Amino acid sequence: MKRLSLLLVFAILVGGAFTAEAAEFYVNKATGKNSFDGSQAKPFKNLQKAIDIAAEGDTIHVAEGNYCGIMDKGQIKLNKQLLILGGYAPDFSARDIIKHRTTVIPPSKIDTIRDDAVFFIEQGNKEGKTLIDGFIFDQGETNDYHAVEGKPEGLDTGMYLIPPRKSSASSFGSANIAIMKGNTSGDFTVSNCLFNNAALYGIWVAHGKGTFTAKNNVFVANRMAAMEIRGRMVDPHAAIANIIDNTVLFTWSRTKEMDDMGYGVRGMTSCDYVVQGNILALSTFSGYDNTRIHSDAKVKKTVELDRNLFFLNKQADIVAPGGGMFLRLWVEENFEDLPDLDVPGTTFTSVSDNVGLTSAEPLKDVINKAYLEGFLNASYKEVTSYDANSPANAFRRAMGMNQTGSIQSSVTMWANRYPLEDAIKLFGAVEGFGAKLPQ
Repeated sequence: MKRLSLLLVFAILVGGAFTAEAAEFYVNKATGKNSFDGSQAKPFKNLQKAIDIAAEGDTIHVAEGNYCGIMDKGQIKLNKQLLILGGYAPDFSARDIIKHRTTVIPPSKIDTIRDDAVFFIEQGNKEGKTLIDGFIFDQGETNDYHAVEGKPEGLDTGMYLIPPRKSSASSFGSANIAIMKGNTSGDFTVSNCLFNNAALYGIWVAHGKGTFTAKNNVFVANRMAAMEIRGRMVDPHAAIANIIDNTVLFTWSRTKEMDDMGYGVRGMTSCDYVVQGNILALSTFSGYDNTRIHSDAKVKKTVELDRNLFFLNKQADIVAPGGGMFLRLWVEENFEDLPDLDVPGTTFTSVSDNVGLTSAEPLKDVINKAYLEGFLNASYKEVTSYDANSPANAFRRAMGMNQTGSIQSSVTMWANRYPLEDAIKLFGAVEGFGAKLPQ
């Protein structure tokens, strides 16, 4: 792609100052070749190729198709600040992220990138602009699920299997990684995207100086948290997280015991938060978690929490420090008292117009009912068997050895795969809240 006009080339030759023009590149998995020049007429085949060729500030347009990095190994790496737009028709004449789906669905039987992410970012402390818009991320084909355990009626998989455990149908096991992870910086925006079936966070980033914005995205059936954005600068207010108009449903706990994690949005340290217009619902713990605070009690992050819709979170709608181990709050009870409370490590500057679900009608035809019923009834139990008078334990006592028993555990459902087609239906599901149909 030509980056400099003849006038700018002349300016270089005569020693004049110049500013490089941002270039535009095009990618089409079906018709492109990496030997092409990346123009609209001759697009690259691989998104990673376009990223590697592009310079800071360039724009990449990506046609419909599934993009999983070089040789489809399941990872895309970004170390620049670029504008990357998916959802284009094959000839780039139109853009519709639902009709012309640009997907990142890593293949099954993947045995690499265990410690990284599907979309791995390393931007240092750049101050420019990044945009990731119009991508459908789904880890459901990569994850391994049990054939029968934790499988409610109507679902196509059993519970998620954390590596190194593998199902009888797989010799690889899950890739226990995040969908989007890394060190972001500057003005970084993720919008109009879908994050489905993340094994370990939908978005999990450390942001430098600037604003990280997640806007108009759908997050479904992600494990640990849908979003965890933390600051990484010495200045605890250098990073701002704008969490605006997202739909976040079915966020699962760390383990099948369902006693840890499982947050829609997790407010972290060294970062201020604006959380507005979201649907934060159906989490195994809470819709918004604010328990992580700075080690210096005098340092308080600021949080604006307005116009969000909360419903059917299992332990709380908001969790914050205080009240013993945690302060658990429900939207119907005492949300708006937060600005008047002395919450450790946090100043709630605005908490207004948050509501619960008054009618299930908007979700009736879009949410997967079998998944919903399984989630609402999800439970874990252990049965312990110990016989002090068994011959084995009598002998062990005589030898001064520890007694033995057995524990049988079972779970009715945990982090099962959510159908991609149903997840896509959640764009625009509830008027006034959450992700709208992308324009």
